[in-house]
Amino acid sequence: MVHGLSQIARPLRGARNGSRSAGACSLFVQFMVLAIVLAGGACVALAQVEEPEYEPDVILVIKEKAFHMVKGKSAGENSLHPAFSLSAGEDIILELRNEDSLPHEFVSPLFAKVEFQFWGKATLVYTYTANGIRIDPGERVALRFELPKDFSGDLFKFWCNVHGKLHGDVLQGEMFIVKPKHG
Repeated sequence: MVHGLSQIARPLRGARNGSRSAGACSLFVQFMVLAIVLAGGACVALAQVEEPEYEPDVILVIKEKAFHMVKGKSAGENSLHPAFSLSAGEDIILELRNEDSLPHEFVSPLFAKVEFQFWGKATLVYTYTANGIRIDPGERVALRFELPKDFSGDLFKFWCNVHGKLHGDVLQGEMFIVKPKHG
């Protein structure tokens, strides 16, 4: 990198009385053309990026300061706190939709133990015991993570770290990790 800079600076050193050499101007023009081409290419690349296509295993909607399960394997009949099961050893996609008028968080100790990716507009959240994301009103975010096989039989709670961390708050739920049905 330094080597390239010294080559750019050489023609400027040869200039006298404040005038610029033809080599320096030519290099500057080439640099600007390259910058414009790269910037234009970046705009084209951004315009071509499409939202990833995926089929979520679980869909949770946050509405009226509560989690509502739209899709997933229900693991309980509690309407205040949704509970669903996930299979150990599988790649999971969980979609979150914030249909509330306030930003909410979705955190769980599970995400402190496994790596996850997300699509959509969100902010990462780290707490002492759990990790997750913060979702603004009207946003939809998908989380992708792989559950290790040795998590079978584990229970992980999830909550909104703003409106669901106290006992009795409704922005809470549970994920049960079950043994897969593979033969």
